[in-house]
Amino acid sequence: MKKIYLLIPLLALLAFGLGYGGFARQRQREEAELKARADADHAAALRQEAAEGEQAVRAALAAQAQHKQQLAEQAARDHADQTDSQAALTALQRKLAETRDEQAFLQRFNAQAEANRRNLEGVLRKLAAPATAAAPAAQP
Repeated sequence: MKKIYLLIPLLALLAFGLGYGGFARQRQREEAELKARADADHAAALRQEAAEGEQAVRAALAAQAQHKQQLAEQAARDHADQTDSQAALTALQRKLAETRDEQAFLQRFNAQAEANRRNLEGVLRKLAAPATAAAPAAQP
């Protein structure tokens, strides 16, 4: 009977050891699965983050290219506006110079016409002078 007292705890210890070993192995498998899932989730999150980062970089590069294109278009419009403004200013300046030249010509022409008128009046007076001098002599 003394052997039973020793055998029962040994059998119980053996049963506990086997049961605990089974549970421990099951727990290790579960922990390994959880770790594998966590690693897979983490890797998926990293891949997603990398993909989002690449997409953000592509979007930023596209926005930068569009901004450069807009700046180039604005510069071209500004240049065209400046060229048009310069052309309009040059045309106005040319028209103003033509107007001044025409005014100067008209003033010279007017002065010359006035001088010609005075000369012709003088000639007419000279022509009329002998006729008026002969007319009082012919009246007595």
